[in-house]
Amino acid sequence: MKQPVLDPRSREDIMAQLASHASSYTPEWRYEGAADDPGSALAELFGDMFYQTVDRMNSVPGKLHTEFLNLTGFRMPDPVPATGLLQFTANDTVEEPVPVPEGTQVFTEDENREHVVYETDRRIESTPASLQALFYVDPREEVIQQLDLDRPQPFFSPTGGENLQHHRFTLSQDDVLSLAGPCQVEVELRQEGGHLASETAARLADSSLGRWSFWSNGTEVPFSAVRAEGNRIILTWEGKDAFEPDREGHYTISCTGSFGSGRIVLDGIKLRSQPAGRLALDGVSNGDIPLELEEGGYCFGRRPTPYSMCYFRSDQVFRKRGARVNLHLEVAPIITNLADQAPHYQFNQRIIDKRDAVVITPDDVYVSQVVWEYYNGTGWRPLTVSGNRNPFSCKQEGPLEVVFEIPADLERSEVNAEEGYFIRARVIHVENQFSMNPRWVVPFLKGADCAWDYSEGLPVDRCRGENNGDTVQMEAVAQVSRLEFSALVGMEEHPRSMYFCFDRSPHAMPLSIYFDVAGRVKLEDKLRFEAWTGERFEPVRTVDLTRNLLHPGVMLLYLPKSLPTHSRFGMEGCWLRLSRSSYLENSGGWPRVNAVRLNMVEAVQRQRAEEQIFSAGIYEANKLLSLLRRPILDCQVWVDEAQALAVADAEALAAAMPRQVELEWDDRVLAHCWVRWERRDELALAGPEERCYSLDPYAGTVTFGNGIHGRVPPEGENNLRVRYCYGGGSWGNRPAGAVRQLIGALPRISRVENVTPMSGGTDRFSPEKAERIGNKRLRHRGKAAGVRDFEEIIAQDFPQARHVKCFPGRDSAGAYAPGHVSVVVEGNDLDSRRVTDDLCQRIYETLSQQCDCVMVAEGRLHVVGSTVITVNSTITVEMEDLDQSAVTQQEIARRLEELINGRWRERDIGSQLRIAQVWQTVRDTPNVRLVRGILLEGRFDEAGVQRVVPLEKDDAFPYATVKSGLHLVQVE
Repeated sequence: MKQPVLDPRSREDIMAQLASHASSYTPEWRYEGAADDPGSALAELFGDMFYQTVDRMNSVPGKLHTEFLNLTGFRMPDPVPATGLLQFTANDTVEEPVPVPEGTQVFTEDENREHVVYETDRRIESTPASLQALFYVDPREEVIQQLDLDRPQPFFSPTGGENLQHHRFTLSQDDVLSLAGPCQVEVELRQEGGHLASETAARLADSSLGRWSFWSNGTEVPFSAVRAEGNRIILTWEGKDAFEPDREGHYTISCTGSFGSGRIVLDGIKLRSQPAGRLALDGVSNGDIPLELEEGGYCFGRRPTPYSMCYFRSDQVFRKRGARVNLHLEVAPIITNLADQAPHYQFNQRIIDKRDAVVITPDDVYVSQVVWEYYNGTGWRPLTVSGNRNPFSCKQEGPLEVVFEIPADLERSEVNAEEGYFIRARVIHVENQFSMNPRWVVPFLKGADCAWDYSEGLPVDRCRGENNGDTVQMEAVAQVSRLEFSALVGMEEHPRSMYFCFDRSPHAMPLSIYFDVAGRVKLEDKLRFEAWTGERFEPVRTVDLTRNLLHPGVMLLYLPKSLPTHSRFGMEGCWLRLSRSSYLENSGGWPRVNAVRLNMVEAVQRQRAEEQIFSAGIYEANKLLSLLRRPILDCQVWVDEAQALAVADAEALAAAMPRQVELEWDDRVLAHCWVRWERRDELALAGPEERCYSLDPYAGTVTFGNGIHGRVPPEGENNLRVRYCYGGGSWGNRPAGAVRQLIGALPRISRVENVTPMSGGTDRFSPEKAERIGNKRLRHRGKAAGVRDFEEIIAQDFPQARHVKCFPGRDSAGAYAPGHVSVVVEGNDLDSRRVTDDLCQRIYETLSQQCDCVMVAEGRLHVVGSTVITVNSTITVEMEDLDQSAVTQQEIARRLEELINGRWRERDIGSQLRIAQVWQTVRDTPNVRLVRGILLEGRFDEAGVQRVVPLEKDDAFPYATVKSGLHLVQVE
């Protein structure tokens, strides 16, 4: 409103008029303003006093307007203190939580080195525990994912990272599982305690539930066929690939799959294997001379001698300790007759008769005795064989087979510079070795192959179970009679949950956990915290200040006892679980959390003043108390009414209002009856018996009633007590990390810091703003019926709101919704989502009492923060003077920032974008000859996800407010 000017004269006009009148009334004296003229001094004094009268008369319309606003019920909003979240870090050396009392004071210094003091508004305990890891778990979908604590992550939804969930167990027996080519592996199970091993074998052999595989060519290769026979699982491999050691150097087979929510515990596991056919040996050598089996060769050379040796190598077969091996040899005799077979006559007789001639029969020279040996790590030991013990004598017909059992102490050995598994045949005796008429019968090896078989399975050497992110490894278990090996463990049936792992017990009373929630997503079920107590997760009493992760805030967990450590998901620590209460899908999506922090508490920019005591005289109507500190916050006025009330009335009053009355007795005599009086915004609306007062927080005054409007305080000495806090205003707004100093000592606390900005502090309205919105109360009368009513009520009661815009017929997302009303609020601090969400919640609570109750009950009233769009630009221009390009680029960026943060932000929500003005601003910049191109993009947060969109239309975002971003200016 433009105030009328009753008298427009200034002091100079008054002095000029005085000089004109002086020339008419006193022609003998002229006013010239001389310093030594007494008449001029009197004229100056009169002019000053008259001008003050004119000025007071001109202020009458403003005072009448102020009184008019008071009559309408308009009042200046109370000062709002800045708030933020402080983090108290306990010293690493402590084991127990450190109490941080309510009212703990911290401070920072302003530009004038004055202390800006903040107080905590509740008590917490700072735990020395730290959050080690955070996991998302969905038992029904078999998902376990670890979240990155340094990045925004969704809660109760897959993150897209690695799934740690595996149901898998691995069995290892290096001898049995050293296989190549087609073969068969038999897994024999044993279970005790009422479980049927045959049923377990049938489940594990079901290809629809799981898969058996082995390691080959650097990957997992599935078996060709799997079947169950009683308590045995038969695994068949029909391919040519060989089993290879895993990354730890062991031969293994694995079973992977999902077998339900139960647990499969195996008390014994035995393995045995056999090839699909006979296997050729890896090598044969005559001493140090290798033999080519395809061509054949002499086992002991062309002239066998005692101690001649033939080595047989099979790395796959001869390492099967405990197995029975059938070595098949194809040996052909090579006969060499060196004797003279012509008839021999007796020339010493007188008569030589041809009939007396003697025919010489040669002696067969052959290997008549051999011994079989193996290497046990220290030397060659005898190997017990059966079947054809000496297949090299060439005296036996039919197949030549040497049967023996692999000794348990057979070790790898090095023969002819080759390392492997060997046995050898050593010649003990060669029959007729020194005969004069020898006929050599020499064994010639034409082929050799072997096979093996186990009479019974061998216990596994090691086994490993991987379930639910945990790994259980058991080593050297061959001699263990009862394994109790949890091969497969299903996950407990439970709704989606978030698991918190701490390095030590986080118990505290309470433990404060801050969730920096991005966006607003309403969960349709209730969240609950649980703690692992050693046997199970038990509920934890929780105070949820985030409203089910709807907005950033703190959850307070009351954990009186220390939590035990427990291994889960492959990590050792103390565990908390945040669970949903149902299995339903959330139609609105899932909340995203930017960060999770511990030991957080809200602090308010205020200080507690010393209690002030006043006295009341006899019937002091409209009594006024002036307080020493201002502006006032949280004022309490206590009046001693012991002299004005009978004892029975005082006791009845205490019984009716126990929290507002305090009785003090002195030897059974009522000494004091302190009654807490209530604050009223307007004493004119109070009744004569109401115990009330009015407060002007900016002037620091308390005013009582006059007996007609509000009760008069009773007479008494020191019978009025005022307890209050002071502070508030924009003076307390400070950036994050600015508040780091404690007032006084707080033992065992190593650090304190404001993690979030201290923001939200506002001062009183300017006179112009008070005049602009004050008279609106006459129209809406505190009731929100039309669009302007919503906006004017918020503008009057919430100075923290920079802009307010009401959108009828739209829901909270901006979509068309008949019957809905959405109030969009832009706070003074665009960067603090926590402060904006808190402001929206308080506005909603106020509007819900002042608008249609049916609309509130049906959920058709929405109060949301504006969509803050950061405007980035890429400008391409031509310059008139290229030497001034750098200065021009800076000037364009400055002008764009001024346009966006200045003129655009002064407009209403949804109307701030004016894309055409960008071109005009760039064009009007000096030294710009031509604007080649302008590209605008907007970056904003949508439910915790950063979105980047091109800005092409002014009305594309109805709930948008803007702030300046990065401006890139290119010169052509």
